[in-house]
Amino acid sequence: IMVVYPLLWVLTNSFKTALQLFHQSWALPKVLNWENYVVAWKYGIARYILNSVIVTVGTVILNLTISIMAAYALSRFRFKGQTLLLFFILGGLMLAPEVALIPLFRILRFFGLYNSYLAMILPNLAFGIPFTTFLIRSYMLGLPKDFEEAATLDGASTAGIFYHVVVPLCRPILASAALLDAMRVWNEFMFGLTFITSDKLKTIPVGLMAFSGALREQYTVVMAGLIISALPMIVLFLLTQKQFIRGLAAGGLRG
Repeated sequence: IMVVYPLLWVLTNSFKTALQLFHQSWALPKVLNWENYVVAWKYGIARYILNSVIVTVGTVILNLTISIMAAYALSRFRFKGQTLLLFFILGGLMLAPEVALIPLFRILRFFGLYNSYLAMILPNLAFGIPFTTFLIRSYMLGLPKDFEEAATLDGASTAGIFYHVVVPLCRPILASAALLDAMRVWNEFMFGLTFITSDKLKTIPVGLMAFSGALREQYTVVMAGLIISALPMIVLFLLTQKQFIRGLAAGGLRG
């Protein structure tokens, strides 16, 4: 109730006029005022959503690609320094992003990546790999090795076993990791505020701050913009909820 009710309140009031908002804020709208959504879309919310989609998709794809290969190596192979490497990767979980802001700023400026999509993708990627690797590795440790041994007997290479056997078996945990990482990157505010100055590159969290500032007296339009910005993650969760629950439960219990 505490989580859902405020969202429903924002949703219902996004269809009202300003007068109805102040006089009947707790009542359901008698007529759906879609004009608020049209105004919110025209004020640039579409561009902010596009930027967030580019940053989120790019980060998630790179994160899953790197993390599943690292998890496979750490769960299936035995080599010198394996434990040290695992703790080095997991050490990233202990580093707060706020601590790395100044070094990241200097690095991005040095390589000419400041005020670009990569300025948001690379830091989000770096802070997402530790948890995603840990989650996928825990899942892989619980997978039976019979399929991999059978593939080895059939002459499959290590790369072939990874792509054709391990990756398909990891689909549930990959869906869970993708959704968790997507929500994290979609709602990320600090990197977008620090590393981006161009209004054309602002993501949803930073863009909504400018959006609400430009529409200080049009509260219902701002609420419509909030609903629009939340819709992609809601739709993504509804599409992947079965895989998400399966993968998260299995990844949390195994290993």
